[in-house]
Order: sequence, then C-alpha cells, then structure tokens
Amino acid sequence: MNLETLKITIKKYPVGSSALVVGLIMLVALVVRYLDVATLQEAHDTAAAEGQRLGTNISHAVQLTEQTQVLEAANAVIASRLVNPSDLAINLQYFYKLEAEAGVKLLDTRPVDARSGAKAAAKGLYTPVQYIVSLQGGYGHVLAFLRQLEHGTNFCRVISSSLSQGQAGQERSGAEKSGGDMVMSLTVELLGKS
Repeated sequence: MNLETLKITIKKYPVGSSALVVGLIMLVALVVRYLDVATLQEAHDTAAAEGQRLGTNISHAVQLTEQTQVLEAANAVIASRLVNPSDLAINLQYFYKLEAEAGVKLLDTRPVDARSGAKAAAKGLYTPVQYIVSLQGGYGHVLAFLRQLEHGTNFCRVISSSLSQGQAGQERSGAEKSGGDMVMSLTVELLGKS
C-alpha cells in the first residue's frame, strides 16, 4: 500500500476514514488519560488529606484563645517560681525560711560552683542552680524540711542526700527524746531563669 492508494481510499470512503481517524485520536486520548489517572488520584488523595487536616485544625481552633490564655497564666506561675542564679542572697534566704518553718538548724548552706551548672544549662531553657545544704534536727523536723522543700515556692530537685544519726547529749522534749537528732546532707538543684 502506497500513498496514492491511501489517498484514493480516503476519497472513496470519507466517512469511514474520518471515523477511523477520530477512533485513533480517542484511543490515544484514552491511553494518555489512563496513564494519568494514577497521578491525578495521588493529587486528589494529597488534597483530601490536606483538607481533612485543615478541617481538624479549624474545629480545634475554636478554643484556641482560651487555651492560649491558660498557657500564658501557667507560664506566669512557672516564671514566678524560678530563682535568679545571680541573686545568691535571696536564694540562700529561701533555705533560711524553710529552716524556720521546719524547726531544723542549718549547719551549712552554700552554692555549688556556677560554672559546672552553666555547662548543663546550655541544653535547656532553664538554668539549674545547685546548693549543698546540711541540716540538723529531729527526724520529724528533717522530714518537714524535705516536705517544705518539695512543696515550696521554688521548683527544686534533690540530686543526692545522706541521713545520719546526730550528736547526743542535747535536751529534747517529749517525742524528740526517743528519736535523737538527725543530720542530713543534701545536694539540691533549684530551677533558675536562663
């Protein structure tokens, strides 16, 4: 079949030739569309997932203002309970206040070298302020001091502790006579502002 024969056949059967050309064009379009369906389906799935995420965000955003206010109030409470690492006198005063409330005697209270805490502080938002605290008192008073420390105004963490029997020979009243004095040494870390 040559070009001349093809021209004659097209002129002899114009409707059939046109139908054949249209059919071939439709076949090519169908193949292209079928190959493109996977891409279109993926785009549809991505758009549907994004729409679902946005819908969920919108439904959860209804209370966003109230939740933001609650978080800001909580952050203000946390900020008020942080110590300033440079205010050594105020930080020591905290331990003296606990001493008076718990009825113990502070034997030694001193800050740990601030340079060692600065290396650990680089990892977080807050600066740990370490103190070594030694105290003496009856067992109940020592426990009261620990409770005051735990529930006090500043956030704290006890790093290490040791408890031992104290010196005898001091006059004590009632319940204190049987237990004797206890000596406790603590390494305490207060949460400070960075």
